[in-house]
Amino acid sequence: MFLNITCYMPEHTSDLFKCWIRRGGSKTQKKWWKLIPSCIWWSVWKERNGRCFEDKSNSIHKVKWNCWVSLLFWCKQLCIEYVDQIIELIGSL
Repeated sequence: MFLNITCYMPEHTSDLFKCWIRRGGSKTQKKWWKLIPSCIWWSVWKERNGRCFEDKSNSIHKVKWNCWVSLLFWCKQLCIEYVDQIIELIGSL
């Protein structure tokens, strides 16, 4: 234990999702935190389908990059256009 902080892995995916929703401060940041788990799962699902059905695979770096690109695209679609705030969000991860 470091700094009296206890970490645990949630037992169910729904518990993990609830943890993500509680993150963030402003209303806009909370929108971002709600997008992150969906973006990760979407990227992993797309990679899985590529490997299973198209005999294609990407490096972990490419999967991460695709996830970031999707996140930025989704933020743009929700009219979250403040680049400095998105960079701040990414820096907090």
